[in-house]
Amino acid sequence: MSKRTQLIFLVFIVLAGIRILLIYRERHAPVPTQNVKQSNSTLNADDYVVPTQVHSTDLKSAKEDLAGKTVWVKAGNYLNYFPYSAGHVDFKHSAGVLPPLMKLQISDVIQSVAPDAKTEEISPGVRIREQQVLAIFKPEGKAKTYAVSLGSSRGGDYTLFINETFFFDDPHQLYRHWPADVWAAIDRHEAIKGMSERQVTFALGAGVNQGRDVGSTRTLKFDNNGRPVMVTFENNRATQVVPAS
Repeated sequence: MSKRTQLIFLVFIVLAGIRILLIYRERHAPVPTQNVKQSNSTLNADDYVVPTQVHSTDLKSAKEDLAGKTVWVKAGNYLNYFPYSAGHVDFKHSAGVLPPLMKLQISDVIQSVAPDAKTEEISPGVRIREQQVLAIFKPEGKAKTYAVSLGSSRGGDYTLFINETFFFDDPHQLYRHWPADVWAAIDRHEAIKGMSERQVTFALGAGVNQGRDVGSTRTLKFDNNGRPVMVTFENNRATQVVPAS
């Protein structure tokens, strides 16, 4: 074997050794933790709360899931409710909108056609009117009975929003890790600085994004049952709470 061949062979041996060393170091190096820490840092106790849900698909299953149950309003300051008596829903006279987290006792679920429901032709000669699926309830401590819509039925096809409308567990227990001053503000239906977006929603009801998002900052407007409030959040914490027009 010539000296040149020996030299080339030696170079290949050295390169192979370096490659083996690099592979060994790569496979035995500690697992990077930076990304894991960043991911975990975005989690908090709220992310581990799993509210009870139902899986109603029609009137019969909605009755089974809701009749006799105690619920709390999730979609606060959003849903109109109506007086109910002797099997009749008075759609013409709204009793108002359900406040956030109001406690309700549900007695039944019914279907009813609102007076302004339009007739729709689904096939030649076949016309139907959309029916409202409504929960019949009494607010806690109240004697009067009311109805609130949970969805609709069109020719037997149901669209229900039960889990979006109600909590089936007391939110005070679900989120008992929240500070007492936060819960006191929520129960007063008041937003305060430092609240998360979920906490403000529990206090004021549904909010509408104002399209002012910049990075981690966003602004929502809450109708708050006719007393509008604008709340700016930064990193999911309220930094500004002001009345809105």
